[in-house]
Formats: sequence, structure tokens, C-alpha cells
Amino acid sequence: MKRAFTLIEMLVVIGIIVILVGASLAGFGAMRKSAERARARELCLQVKTALESIWDADGIWPKTIRQKSSAADSVLDEEVAYELARRGKMALTYDDDSQKTTGVDRFGILSPWGMDAVKNRGSSASLSTSVGNATVKDHLLRFKVDLDGDGVIDGATVGGESVNIRATVAVWCAGRDGKMEGYHKGVKSDDIYTWVPGQTVNVK
Repeated sequence: MKRAFTLIEMLVVIGIIVILVGASLAGFGAMRKSAERARARELCLQVKTALESIWDADGIWPKTIRQKSSAADSVLDEEVAYELARRGKMALTYDDDSQKTTGVDRFGILSPWGMDAVKNRGSSASLSTSVGNATVKDHLLRFKVDLDGDGVIDGATVGGESVNIRATVAVWCAGRDGKMEGYHKGVKSDDIYTWVPGQTVNVK
């Protein structure tokens, strides 16, 4: 005669299964967040390399890059993205007539979270499209270049803090939440930077 499972044994097995599934889901969530951050960091580094290659090739910054880098909110918008695309530095869709990027790249260079929102919304996406508690605009990458050639980028505004960075090019973006923290707090949050704390001087 076969022995059947008792109710208590069944409940124990179900409990173990629930615990294992819960642990797996928690691990998957952490793994997904880590992968998203890695994608964002890789994108920032790719843009940094693309901008540096323009400087290395020409020894001068194009007018668009100089102007956008000088702006208080130095975002990698469709005009800067076009400059990178037309020079073959990045694979972006663009239009020579309008001198801007087009399609999913029409807003410029977005973090993975912003790009996912644009792809999901398609042609109806705009800079004000929601991405969680932020917008697509909040997920545009930021950048600054060394305009005077002294090896220091002066006055990069990172989450309201002014940062001088020993570099030719600096690129950064907000993390998943779309909120750019002040630099001191941001290094401990999910914001992404292409420089390390040792490269900063005179943070205000």
C-alpha cells in the first residue's frame, strides 16, 4: 500500500517552493538592475570615446559641441548626436537636411531607460513622455569638454553642483529614476559617470 503525503508535508513542500521562487525573483531583479547600469555606463563610455576621437582627429571642437558644452544644461541633444553620427563616430539615424538625428534617436542620446520608453511609445513619444517619475528629457546624457585645452573641464554642473574634472571629455547620466543627484550624493547612488572621484577638483 502506497503512503500518501500528509497535509503538513504538502504545506512544507509548498512553503519551500514559495521561498525558492521568491529568492529567485529577488536575484533576478538585482541582476536586471546591474545589467541596466552596465548598459548605461557602456553607452556613456562609448560617447566619451566618440567625442575624444573628434578632438584627436581635428584638434578643435566643432561649433555645435563648443556651444552645447558651454550651456548650463549641456545635454547630448539631437544636434550633438548628429555631429557624432555624420562623422561616423556613432551608429545613429540622422538627416543631413535638418542636421539632426531622426527616428528613435530624434531626441539625442538617451540612457537605456529613456530609449526603452521611446521605443515602447514609438512615434507618439516626446521629451515629456513619462519614464517612471521622470521624463524622456531627464534621461538625455550630459556632457562637457575641455574647451581651453588645459586638461581640466571647468564647471560641469552635475545635479546642481559645479565640478571641475581632469579630463578631455566627461559624460554622465541619471540612473533609472531619472533624477540627477548632486555630485557628492550621486557617486553613492545610481547615477553614471565616466570619471572617478580622484579626477575631480574644486567641487562646489
